[in-house]
Amino acid sequence: MTMLEKFVAFAQSLPAESRHAVEGALAVMMASYSDEGAFTSIELDELDRRVAEPNAEYVAPEAIADLLGRSIAS
Repeated sequence: MTMLEKFVAFAQSLPAESRHAVEGALAVMMASYSDEGAFTSIELDELDRRVAEPNAEYVAPEAIADLLGRSIAS
């Protein structure tokens, strides 16, 4: 019996109220393997370009705090 088969048997043996929590966790895990939110090749190229920037400029922490309504450290 594979681990997947053991998991399915385990989940099927749970009472309905407990099964909902397992199904929710499984849905999150399955979504994490989805390409739906994956970067496009253009976005990946832009990220590579930005990371390689030798003289990168960053926004002031105060601007971020104004945007978020709190400091990043909070």
